[in-house]
Amino acid sequence: MYEEIIYGPEDAVPLASNNHEAIVIEVVTCNYKAKKVYIDNGSAIDVLYYKTFKELQLEDKQLIPVQTPLIGFAGPSVRPEGMITPMVKVGVSPKCRTVPVNFVVVKEPSLYNMILGRPTLNALRAVCSTLHLSMKFPMLAGVAEMLGDPEVTQACYNATLKGKEKLVAQTTCLEPWEPVGKVERLEKDEGLIELPVSRGQPDRAVKTGSCLSELTRRALESLLEEYAEIFEWSADDMPGIPTELAVHKLHMDPNIRHVKQKKWNFAPERNEVVRDEVEKLLEAKIVKEVFYSTWLANPVLVKKDDKAWRICVDFADLNKACPKDSYPLPRIDLLVDSTTGYEIFCFLDAFKGYYQIAMDEEDQEKTSFVTEYGTYC
Repeated sequence: MYEEIIYGPEDAVPLASNNHEAIVIEVVTCNYKAKKVYIDNGSAIDVLYYKTFKELQLEDKQLIPVQTPLIGFAGPSVRPEGMITPMVKVGVSPKCRTVPVNFVVVKEPSLYNMILGRPTLNALRAVCSTLHLSMKFPMLAGVAEMLGDPEVTQACYNATLKGKEKLVAQTTCLEPWEPVGKVERLEKDEGLIELPVSRGQPDRAVKTGSCLSELTRRALESLLEEYAEIFEWSADDMPGIPTELAVHKLHMDPNIRHVKQKKWNFAPERNEVVRDEVEKLLEAKIVKEVFYSTWLANPVLVKKDDKAWRICVDFADLNKACPKDSYPLPRIDLLVDSTTGYEIFCFLDAFKGYYQIAMDEEDQEKTSFVTEYGTYC
């Protein structure tokens, strides 16, 4: 759950806000710290000015062509140079978020280096207060806050009054940025190396970045070796979670009639895929054959990104007979954001995690599915 975002008496009101200036912050993008970033919740786009674009060491060939001109409240329309989508870090670690921003690049004089409009503010779920020259946005670690710089804001305001937009626009205020607390940086073209989980079985290995320090690599090797017994390489190795710890149980509405789906017919090659998968699950004792089931569903084949087949079961009828669990699943983008500030991220996954928890014995036959080669649950 997010914390509530509020502005109250404890939030300071800078003196500069008496002149009703805009919120001007600094962000990090393309390994540069960019100042004079204008927060504009009235803008339907995010704008990057061409002068800043070149200072960020970006090239014109990276731009995606844009045909639609930009039209402001007054004055002639502006023809964009194109669009680019760099990653932009907003906030100070650990309360910060890095989001992709679709900038429209324009060759126009401006007091600012870039404008963050509604698309980015909505992506951050940000709440702005011009009175406090502040922008707050939610995170799992709490509410992050970016404060506008009153001095920069006042300078931009004064330049606007004097008509010196072009003069001010010559200063982009970019500084090289390095992650705080990091001694070394990974190369952009980092390779992968394999670390054996067990010295006795060199074919069982995991992949890590080749740019790990020697100390980190040795510590990781030691950790893998210590817990080698928890790594499973096939369904046969997987014991599953003991039933005394956890089982799946179906809380079904007794008034709903049993549903037996009519068997679907698949092409021969798809039937082979189903048979191979069922045989693997039978060997691992994850499924068993049944003969007189009152519930019956069909397998469903879904193509994965790697072109392999994923075997699922159409439990739509069974789901309708069970009460709905309204507990919300965690949002993956928030989980990724919560890793901010850590140098190492682990991609180890639970092998066939769907099968790790057994079905309660009374409910097993309700999960029956029919194939060309038999009925299983």
